[in-house]
Amino acid sequence: MFFSLRLLSVAAVISGWSCVAKADFVSPYGGETAPNFVEISVLDDRVRLELEIDPADYPLFVSEDDGTGQSLSQRTGRTMLVSADGLSLQPEIVSVALRHRKPRVTAATTVFPPRPRSADVIHAELEFPFAGRPETFSFTPPLDGDGMPKASLGVLVEHMGVPVTDYRYLSRAETFVPDWQDPWFSKFENPNLTRHHKPPLMSFLSMEPREVRHEIIFRLRDLEGWVDLGLGATSSLGAEQMAEVAPRAKSFFAARNPVVIDGERVAASDIRVSRIAVGVEGLRVLDDALEVDRATALLGVVMSYPRPTLAREVEMTWELFPEGVEMVPVTLTDPAGGEPAQVRGDDPVVRWTNRLTQWSEPRAKPVTISTGTVVSLPMVAIALAIGAIGAAWVAFKSRGKRRGVAIAGSACALALAATTLPATTQITLPGQPAPDAEEARQLMSGLLDNVGATMLETRPDNFVQALTTFVPPDRAKDVAAEMRRGLSVTLPSGAFARTDEVTGIEVEQVSALPDGDGSQIIATWTASMSGGHWGHIHRRLVTYRGLVDVTRDADEWFLSGLTILSAQIQM
Repeated sequence: MFFSLRLLSVAAVISGWSCVAKADFVSPYGGETAPNFVEISVLDDRVRLELEIDPADYPLFVSEDDGTGQSLSQRTGRTMLVSADGLSLQPEIVSVALRHRKPRVTAATTVFPPRPRSADVIHAELEFPFAGRPETFSFTPPLDGDGMPKASLGVLVEHMGVPVTDYRYLSRAETFVPDWQDPWFSKFENPNLTRHHKPPLMSFLSMEPREVRHEIIFRLRDLEGWVDLGLGATSSLGAEQMAEVAPRAKSFFAARNPVVIDGERVAASDIRVSRIAVGVEGLRVLDDALEVDRATALLGVVMSYPRPTLAREVEMTWELFPEGVEMVPVTLTDPAGGEPAQVRGDDPVVRWTNRLTQWSEPRAKPVTISTGTVVSLPMVAIALAIGAIGAAWVAFKSRGKRRGVAIAGSACALALAATTLPATTQITLPGQPAPDAEEARQLMSGLLDNVGATMLETRPDNFVQALTTFVPPDRAKDVAAEMRRGLSVTLPSGAFARTDEVTGIEVEQVSALPDGDGSQIIATWTASMSGGHWGHIHRRLVTYRGLVDVTRDADEWFLSGLTILSAQIQM
């Protein structure tokens, strides 16, 4: 393989650079931010390395010219060493080219800015063939004479398609122990080189304000040990096979692992089965069209148990222990956070008790705001004016008695003088004008709180009932449709995130509705949203801009129309 012209220009500049090594500190950031990165795939007959080399570090990844006439491209990546059972494997250079750096986004890079590095990298793909089934492999980065790493090198490793590590650093020779019968249990001798989701079977119980949700991660090979899936001799799992697997898996899990809520055994109202993948970004649902290896396929099931309120006590009895699995981790999650637990064959029951002391059920409430015209007058002036009116009335009834007239006149004079005093009070004048900007902001706050509480409802009848609190009956269908369309944030599991808080409400414009019966508000706001699936909490900040129609009955306001103009996810 030969360099492209662009790569040749880079090579020409750096080929004269000194290759004196400098040890690099291990960054406190994740390995995905390293200027150099290697993805290692252990297959059944070869090890494949995909290197991304920062141009500044390129000389460190090029072997010395041994006089055999090898080109620069043929020497690229050869300072990366791979051995099997102690014997060095010889690389085959598949390709070398200049490419854009591959984006790698995880929680670390969303919290910390990435370190300075080039936008383009020298991409090298190498393969190291081997025979048989080696018991160990060794991967060694470029090291100096003292065994220190010459360059900062992030690493990601998988075996037969199963992730072995999350983003880590490769800073010394590391020994990898493959499990050829079950790649899920392949591992490094160094315990720091591992992945987040280690067990092959995991359970998650989530106690939400309107439902209890039981989620299970399991392998297809374990499910096949429990129930006949009718897959025949196929070696892959795609959309066609999932059409056979999903209904049988639903039926199987519906009758297993019984759940008791507040003393009553309940059945799941909804069961969803998906193909999922474990990776550096956590667990994600796979596209239906994507085919995966049957031997390593991972599935997830989500079972929903709707509730009118947050449960008081939940009990789950675990019944499924594949051969060789003695313990299954269970994560218990409620509005206060998560708590680890576990079940065993001799202790299969896990319990959760509601111990929240500051919890209040989110409910839609009437939105009441007075928008009458308000004036301020000195309190003394008000009192004297009342006295003047009384004195004038006495004078009138007395048919012009001078004393009454004098008292009334004096009171009026004092009332006028008292208007300059600082002590004030407010008086609301008759009428129902449109809300001003501040009143509209308060109105939006109340309505958006109600929207967030309503969208927690998992049952259609409860959703409709919650709407009646702040939406006119004849507008409920249209408002509900726009709430679902414009305000829903879907998680990878297919569930919806909930709104934790609404902040930054800004009113752009308040105008009368075309029919004159109500007001129209254009506003922006930011919603802090969160939701969990399979033990992982997703958090998002979403900035919305919306057109909101409001009507009123006295001082009570209703959401009569909603159009979401834009929604921008900030993180």
